[in-house]
Amino acid sequence: MDNFSKNKNKKKKSGCLKSFFIILAICIVLVLLIGAIAGLLYLGTVPTLEELTPAAIAETSKVYAIDGSLLTEFHAEENREIIDFDKMSQNIKNAIVAVEDKRYYEHQGVDYIRIIGALIADIRSRKIVQGGSTITQQYVKNVYFSPIQTFRRKINEAVIAIQLERHYTKDKVLEMYLNTIYFGAGTYGVEKASQVYFDVSASDLTVAQSALLAGLVRAPEIYSPFNNLEKAQSRRNLILKLMYDQGYIDKNEFMSAITEPVLLNTEQININTRYTGRIAPYFIDYVKQQLYEKKFTDRDVFKGGLRIYTTLDTGLQQNAEDAIKKVFPEDPGPSYALISIDPANGYIYSLIGGKDYNKSKFNIATQGKRQPGSIFKAVVLMESIKQHFSPNDKYNPNGPIVIDMPSGPDWKVDNYGGVKFEGDMTVVDATIHSVNVVYAQLMMKVGADNVERLCNEMEITDIGNNPAIALGGLEKGITPLDVTKIFATLASGGEYHQPVCILKITDSEGKVLYEYDPEKNEKNLRILDSPIAYYVTRILERVILEGTGRGANIGRPAAGKTGTTTDNKDAWFGGFTPELATVVWMGYEESSKPMKKINGRTVVGGSFAADIWREYMKEALKDKPVKDFNAPKDELVDIEVCTVSGLLPTFWCPKETLGFMIFVKGKEPTEICNVHNKVPVPDVVGLSIDEARQIFTDLNFVINESYEFNDIYNENIVFGVDPAPGTILESLTGEKLSATLQVSKGPQTYEMPNLIGLKKDMAEQMLISLGIPIANVIYDFSIEQPVDKIYKQDPLAAAIITKNTDVTIYISKGEDPEGTIPNVVEMTEVDALAALNNAGFKNVSVQKEESVKEIGKVFAQIPDSGTKYTKISEIIIKISRGVLVPDVTGKKKEDAISALQSLGFIVVVTPNPLAEGKVKNQIPAAGSHINYGDIVAIEIEVTTSTTTSTST
Repeated sequence: MDNFSKNKNKKKKSGCLKSFFIILAICIVLVLLIGAIAGLLYLGTVPTLEELTPAAIAETSKVYAIDGSLLTEFHAEENREIIDFDKMSQNIKNAIVAVEDKRYYEHQGVDYIRIIGALIADIRSRKIVQGGSTITQQYVKNVYFSPIQTFRRKINEAVIAIQLERHYTKDKVLEMYLNTIYFGAGTYGVEKASQVYFDVSASDLTVAQSALLAGLVRAPEIYSPFNNLEKAQSRRNLILKLMYDQGYIDKNEFMSAITEPVLLNTEQININTRYTGRIAPYFIDYVKQQLYEKKFTDRDVFKGGLRIYTTLDTGLQQNAEDAIKKVFPEDPGPSYALISIDPANGYIYSLIGGKDYNKSKFNIATQGKRQPGSIFKAVVLMESIKQHFSPNDKYNPNGPIVIDMPSGPDWKVDNYGGVKFEGDMTVVDATIHSVNVVYAQLMMKVGADNVERLCNEMEITDIGNNPAIALGGLEKGITPLDVTKIFATLASGGEYHQPVCILKITDSEGKVLYEYDPEKNEKNLRILDSPIAYYVTRILERVILEGTGRGANIGRPAAGKTGTTTDNKDAWFGGFTPELATVVWMGYEESSKPMKKINGRTVVGGSFAADIWREYMKEALKDKPVKDFNAPKDELVDIEVCTVSGLLPTFWCPKETLGFMIFVKGKEPTEICNVHNKVPVPDVVGLSIDEARQIFTDLNFVINESYEFNDIYNENIVFGVDPAPGTILESLTGEKLSATLQVSKGPQTYEMPNLIGLKKDMAEQMLISLGIPIANVIYDFSIEQPVDKIYKQDPLAAAIITKNTDVTIYISKGEDPEGTIPNVVEMTEVDALAALNNAGFKNVSVQKEESVKEIGKVFAQIPDSGTKYTKISEIIIKISRGVLVPDVTGKKKEDAISALQSLGFIVVVTPNPLAEGKVKNQIPAAGSHINYGDIVAIEIEVTTSTTTSTST
């Protein structure tokens, strides 16, 4: 081929190549142009930062005790606490930047160098295998987009990252990143991770700790020191090397940090639970329940970063747990609950809701409705004194008794264990000794409806209105929390304060979302007047001092009540001091299961429950000064009232309706009974004034008496009443009603004239002038008046008579020729003659004869006395001359004495009673007359004889 041909071919090839490159260039430009247009079109579809809604960042909620100490935390999958940038250690900031984005402070949100390297790796693998995301992009991914990796999402991340860094400073973006990233173990954000892994705040992280946390971000579960400490330490050391290479630490810091041992927080959280509670788990549950009742949602509670300030006193909570451990060093078998409230404000200071939270999360203290037994007598006592019934009223204490129930079967009541008492018993003593029979009777007077209403005022419901509630037979039972309300109300002097466990709730930045204000709580109200509450308290004090609650004595003023249910299924002790109201319950969660003896001791309210209460209260109050219950300024007065109306009694209230009731001074009733103030006037006409007066006196009338003559009714007989019998009288002031009794003075009276010596016709005229007829005329012999003249009258002269008086006159017929001989025996002669003469016997012969009768006295009369005898006939009376004294001179002494004594004389021998011989002389002389039994003295002539003695 010639040169021309060669040159021609060369030119041809050169033109073709040139055309190719031109075409290629045009194609590249077109591709770039199309790409640019497509890119611009795509960028138009990418939302702006303002258009995106960031995902809500979950933040852990915190629960604090009353002293500000942390109790527990609520969190869901993301256990997070957001903090400010200046509260983060510089070490963690450096460590994160060193490992995650070493050019963080150089780029504008996207690290193009890192992206190209990542793209090459992704193209080679034909999938996304390596991230080129900066810290800003990671934050955007976590907050604005789903975790699914696509090219489109990565482009969107890059665009939004650039916008984000134009909107926020680098430090702000890093702060938001460190508050959101996941560090493993259920923790989100550097603050919570610091607490969980090292039990320190993020502000206190060391270089080594920061490197370990930074190493977790890429693969938290792989590098978790809780899962593999060796891997975690190796990863930490790698991060430390990066920090050293990038100049964040020097060699000495590097060497120190790399040799620092990994000291972890051994009390790490259990990521499978929603909260961790080191103390008072049942209280924490109750707090959570209250949050829901205050309309906080699950999201608020577990992700909302709430700061919940509660009433729990950690010291008192520990006291409660210690008290139970002291009483029960080993598991007693039954469960138990304790709740303690400040009476002044309702703050719940301590709460134990069961024996083991890990085994049963059922909160008996706030949810367990159990039968209260006799502890409920406290409410009946409150209501009875509120209704003014005196606790000194007496009742029969012995059972069994049967109470007729109008709307149901009869109610049979007996005392616990069938115990008996002597005599009637006051309500005070029945409270001290927990006597069922007395309280059943009291309940029938108080009314179950009223007791239920009192409970409702304290937000205690489901009580029922069966009278059996007096002994603890409630419709659905009652929780220990509700029982505590009763005693807290008494301890506060009668004011009910709704139990409170949450004082304030804020968000994580301190904004108040809720704050308890007792002044605005409409549930807080006065239930009892303070004097009534004080009176009940003083009675319940004696339960501890001398009654069933003696085991709860803490050596300072305290009041309380025991309670035990049938078969010992529940045992209660509730009590209070001025500072605390506390209730202890024991029993099984299965309400039908009875409790057996523990260590040989029966489980009743006065045993173990009282022991726990005592140990808790002693410790809880040991550093507080002894304080007595405040006596109210208003005194109580014990006033007698009509128990039917509750008002002051009238004079007509039946005795059985009267009773003493308790009132606050100044609030006692001032009006009189309006039930027993109407009285009908009784009908007493025809009764004597004494009988009528008694009837009106018994009816408490003021009696006026009016005496008038009356021809129908006898003297002192009531013939009329004003107002008329049957009239209804009403007392409006309580003063006695009055009535006038009209009493007969009898008929008109006259003075009986003297009719003696008058003849009949004159006497008749005299009486007829008075309107009085002569009723009877009797003729008889009389020597007092001549014949035909009145010698006697009946009534006597000057006697008071009426027209109804029967007048009798006696008219003389002259002297009676015969008479009855009077008895004159034993009379003297003069008296006998006078008596016979007065009898009309004047012919009397007197004969004097010897007689043993007294000298000068009549010893016989002829005829005998009583003989009807003509007055002119002779009557002989014989007068005693006495007994003739015989002549005993010359007689031997013995004969003389015998002769005299036979005649009834008393013989005296002179001069020598022993002398023997003949009577020489006698006094009185022979022939004298003396009375029978008189003395006769005889003188003995003594003969002298000579005695010759011959000696041989």
